[in-house]
Amino acid sequence: MEKAIEEFQSYLANSAKNELFAESKKISLQVCLHKIPNLMNEKLILCKLPNPLHTEDSYPETCLIVKDIDKKDRDYEKTIRKYEKIIKDNHLDSIVKKVMPLKQLNLEFRPFETKRTLSTSFDLFLADKNLHEILFNGSKLGKEFRKRKKMPFKVDVEGSKNLKEDVMNILNSTTIRLTGRGPVLDINTFLSCHTVKQAIENINAVKAELVKHLPGGESNIKSIFIKSTNAPAVPIYDDLKTNLNDVKLPNNMTPAKIKKNKKMVVKRLKKNKQIKNKQNSKQNLVLRKKIA
Repeated sequence: MEKAIEEFQSYLANSAKNELFAESKKISLQVCLHKIPNLMNEKLILCKLPNPLHTEDSYPETCLIVKDIDKKDRDYEKTIRKYEKIIKDNHLDSIVKKVMPLKQLNLEFRPFETKRTLSTSFDLFLADKNLHEILFNGSKLGKEFRKRKKMPFKVDVEGSKNLKEDVMNILNSTTIRLTGRGPVLDINTFLSCHTVKQAIENINAVKAELVKHLPGGESNIKSIFIKSTNAPAVPIYDDLKTNLNDVKLPNNMTPAKIKKNKKMVVKRLKKNKQIKNKQNSKQNLVLRKKIA
C-alpha cells in the first residue's frame, strides 16, 4: 500500500507542474462492495481523521439552519440576531457565514431554482438538532442538496457544552455515505500534500469506521482504490478469498417494508408535533391565569 500511495502522489505532483495554480488535491477511497446494502434512508457517518482535510486558511464556508424563536411571527430577524450572538460568543463567526431560520428557508427558498442556488452558495450546512430529522428525511431542502452531497450535519446549538469543539469535529472529519444505490462508495480521505504515513493513518481510520457501520462488515469489502480528479484509480486492496455466500447482510428491506417504515416516521413526527402543541397550550394557559 505504501508503494502505491507514493507512486500515486508522485504522479499527481508531476501533473501539477503543468497547472497554473497548483493546489493540494483531495484523494478519495473508492470502496467496492460484494453486495449492495438495501437501506431505507441514506446514512451519513462522520469519521474523524487523524490528519484533517482542512487547514485554518481553508475552512469551508458554512450556513447554520436554526429553529424559529416565534413560529407565528413572520419576522425572523430576532432569531438571526439571537443565534448570531451564540456563534460570535463561541468564536465561530469566521466559519459560520450565515444563520438561516427555518421560517426564512420556508418563505424564500421554496422554488426549485432558489434551493439549487442555496445549495451552491455554501460549502457546508449545519442544522440545529431539533430540525435535523425534518430537514434530512423531509423535502424542505429538495433533491439538489442530496445530489450535491450538501445535506446538513446535526449540531446542538443551545445545549452544547462546547459548540466550537462540536463544529470543529465535523470540519476535521470526512463523510461516509451509505446510500444503498450502488456497489461503490467514494470517501474523501487524504490530500496530495500529506505524507505517506499521514495518508495511511487516514485510510486506516476510514476503513475502521466504515467496517463498524457497513452491513456485512469487512467481509462485504471487495476492493479498495485511491482516486483523484483526472487521475487513474490505483488498487490498494483486493479481496480474493471471500465467497459471496459468506457475506451475510441483515434482512433486506422489501419495497413494502420501506413504505411502511416511511409512514411510521411521518406518524412519529406528527405525534411529536401534537405533543409539543399540547405543551405550548398548557404553558400559555398558565401564563394567562397568572396575568389574570
